Amino acid sequence: MWRRLHVLSPVQVLIVASLSAASIAFPLTVQLASRHEGALIGSLFWPDTLNTYITFSLIFIGVLPALLGYYHLGRLGLVVNAVAGFALSWIMAVCGMLCFVVVGHYFGSVWLSSAVYCVCLVTVYLLLTRIHIKAATSPSVRDAQRKLRLPATGTL
Repeated sequence: MWRRLHVLSPVQVLIVASLSAASIAFPLTVQLASRHEGALIGSLFWPDTLNTYITFSLIFIGVLPALLGYYHLGRLGLVVNAVAGFALSWIMAVCGMLCFVVVGHYFGSVWLSSAVYCVCLVTVYLLLTRIHIKAATSPSVRDAQRKLRLPATGTL
């Protein structure tokens, strides 16, 4: 039996959670793209060629907070951050609509609209990274982990 339990560092957890969110988002995106669900939204706001990219990014950004919340607060963090991930996914959908409608309307370029959406996506990912790193070192999160009898970062 192990005497010490190694808990991953916050950066390692971010990498594992990102890979896990991508592995969850990829098959769902393939399944939705093969059935061409969401065609009404896609045909109104962004080109069909970018539908899989937008769908993948929405699912990825929606799942990532739930996985990071599970790392910090266990099942409680999963439930709370699943709601936050759902809200963040809708915000990113609205951001995508605005990027393709407004930027596409004023500049008439799909490439520029996709670049603006990519910048929004990277900004949200970096914001999630910053919140995750701050929560990993937060004394209030450590107190909550202790009260929930969860292993804190470090070794046991």
